[in-house]
Amino acid sequence: MPRFRETVRTLLRERLLDAAYETVADRGFDKLRMAHVAGAVGVSRQTLYSEFPSKEAVGEALFQRELERCLVGIQEGLDAHRDDLRAAVEAAVAFTLTLAGRNPLIKAMLTSTGEDGLLSYLTTRSAAAFDTATAMADAYAAEAWPTVDPVARELAVDAAVRLTASHIVQAGAPPEESARRIADTVVRVALSTGGGTVPPARATTA
Repeated sequence: MPRFRETVRTLLRERLLDAAYETVADRGFDKLRMAHVAGAVGVSRQTLYSEFPSKEAVGEALFQRELERCLVGIQEGLDAHRDDLRAAVEAAVAFTLTLAGRNPLIKAMLTSTGEDGLLSYLTTRSAAAFDTATAMADAYAAEAWPTVDPVARELAVDAAVRLTASHIVQAGAPPEESARRIADTVVRVALSTGGGTVPPARATTA
């Protein structure tokens, strides 16, 4: 019985966050009203407040959920090409750019920008998201490609994250093309010291 109740509570929490996400994505965080979230799911405000004691708590939960989803997708892209650094970076960046293009919360978290004040609350957390993504990518790269010089690896990871965020803010090309260019840059930086090696890269065209 306790496990059933826990499952029901998890499902309720996800439904509440889904309802909050719809409002935030469409109208901005400042337009979010707790009563509207409760009404959209068909529960009382007391039930909502038992899960999220404040509007800020809803915002924090949305932030964490979307960030986790983004990081999982990035890792899946890296895992799919663990034997090819360039392809791994390209897949992870393409996923992030595509996701940010259709998910305003991800865009706000990674870039501190929002259209017409969208997500003004969540954008204050973008620095934390940026640092988390950088730390995750660096730890992954250290494990997956240990022969890359540590200093070059750190610079390459920083370049990957910053260039990706820049392309989210000002998309000048389709995600796939931007991802290819970023991947090419990251590989060059990773090998810049001449002290490391990475798995053979697949051929690319300019």
